[in-house]
Amino acid sequence: MNLPAEGSVLPGKACAHTQPCRWLVSLDFDGTLRAEQGPAIDPAFFEEMAKLRAYGVRWGINTGRTLPYLCSELLPCSPTLPDFICTCERYIYLADAGGTLQPATQHNMECERINMQLRHAFQPTLHRTLQVIRTTHPELQWELAATDPLSVEAIDSETMDALMPLLAPLTTPHITIQRAGRYLRFADARFNKGTALAYVCRELGIDAPHLFIMGDGHNDIDAFCRFKGAWCAGPANTHPEVATWLHAHGGRVSAHSGVLPALQDWLASRVYH
Repeated sequence: MNLPAEGSVLPGKACAHTQPCRWLVSLDFDGTLRAEQGPAIDPAFFEEMAKLRAYGVRWGINTGRTLPYLCSELLPCSPTLPDFICTCERYIYLADAGGTLQPATQHNMECERINMQLRHAFQPTLHRTLQVIRTTHPELQWELAATDPLSVEAIDSETMDALMPLLAPLTTPHITIQRAGRYLRFADARFNKGTALAYVCRELGIDAPHLFIMGDGHNDIDAFCRFKGAWCAGPANTHPEVATWLHAHGGRVSAHSGVLPALQDWLASRVYH
């Protein structure tokens, strides 16, 4: 399979719609839409989203994955594309009138320019710190991502829990940590899952009360906290720190894995109400 590079037009089409967008569903991928076990995505999810088109419901994926990494699992199992995709917590793709997902070229190019500036300025500091951590904490198993010198991949989420306090002092008002499970990326503070989703909402004319947001990782908090009045939820496997945040801020943590049980609660409470 030839996977699309970041910034490309995606192959395939979003599901046709006859209603204006009235409700928007934003889903994290790993651990949320993508199951930890079983099929990559429950086929029943696509059936449900197709039925909801009549209610003006559209949906998308807001992930820390790169576009090719996302498409490697999304395209083989998806009968239709989502209405939007946000990758790397910053790059944006929106379906046009014909259902083709097009990159938000100007926005994405500006994100890339700023990210390259951050790499050049911050990479030496990060790598010096990582060398110290490797020497002083040899028990922690991690490596730099092969394609991103500002990303760290730990062997598991518990190891990343231990790495976080060692790396957190490197953050500034302009540089943040984007974490999802065992993965971590240093990023410019102007871009995150919240700002990416805000761009999508502006384009589709959606406000917070008409928004469903679901995710299980730390980087989802940027989306949760940006939209007061949105329905925010995490699956049963949500990281404990994220679950604590949700409970403290009026969000919900499902007793079930996957998206559909929490989605049904939102539908009954808001869309079908």
